[in-house]
Amino acid sequence: MSTATLKIAILGKGAIGSLIAYSCHQQKLDYQLLLKTSIAITLDIETINGDKALINPHTSDIKSASDFDVVVLPIKAYQVLGALQQLSKKIKPKHTLVLLHNGMGTIEQVKALYPINPIIAGTTSYGAYKPTETSVKATGLGETHLGWITKPDDNASLIESSVSKLLPPNTWHQDIRLALWSKLTINSVINPLTAINDIKNGELADKKYQQDIQAICSEVAQVMNAVGYATSTEALQQNVMKVIKATANNYSSMHQDISFKRKSEIEFINGYVGKKSQELNISTPKNQELFTKIKELEG
Repeated sequence: MSTATLKIAILGKGAIGSLIAYSCHQQKLDYQLLLKTSIAITLDIETINGDKALINPHTSDIKSASDFDVVVLPIKAYQVLGALQQLSKKIKPKHTLVLLHNGMGTIEQVKALYPINPIIAGTTSYGAYKPTETSVKATGLGETHLGWITKPDDNASLIESSVSKLLPPNTWHQDIRLALWSKLTINSVINPLTAINDIKNGELADKKYQQDIQAICSEVAQVMNAVGYATSTEALQQNVMKVIKATANNYSSMHQDISFKRKSEIEFINGYVGKKSQELNISTPKNQELFTKIKELEG
């Protein structure tokens, strides 16, 4: 297997998936978009610099996908298992699975389903949204954090090199779970609070939200410390406030999901905090309250 022949499959044409397709197109990588049906599509991409491009990605039906070496899943956390089950006849033990979504909890599910496969988990701070079904507007140039959950016997450096090209710049971690917990904390604050209060991220800097933010961070810090990641409420809160400021003009993904009456990823965000806290006999009432409110808003 050489870099030239490494084949990448991207699940779906969501905002991040479309940005990855554009990145592959720009670098002339061998890639395909896996869709429910393999209809020809044109993606209208607007980059963070305001550059515009139309691309016609190669598409495949998810159940009859063309051959691939790596499959990237930049989809909602609750869609991961269903998508992999649809793709199951095409997934061989050598195929690398790349999980790239908000929240936590899918690693355990995917490992149970594919115990032999190489698995990479990642999180990205790239911002993008879809004004229409086939158009994508980038709103923030982010960075991507990646790490092996299950490493292959060989070709690890080749796979890392190829995956690193998708959403640079990248940082590879010996233990990706710490980066995932850091992102989970940010999502546990920004996502539900912006969705419940119907506000942009930046409005969370207002004094009236600080008590809630501190309570969420305090609960997450307790859980993180209990699972072996030393941190403090203050450190988590500082990081959250930095992201609130940096993404002030953005609407969170959960705000958009609730606005458009879509299912949210709450079960994999505040719900995951609650699940882990129950296992550890830790009380997390604020996370539970937010989980309940979002489930009510989902209808």
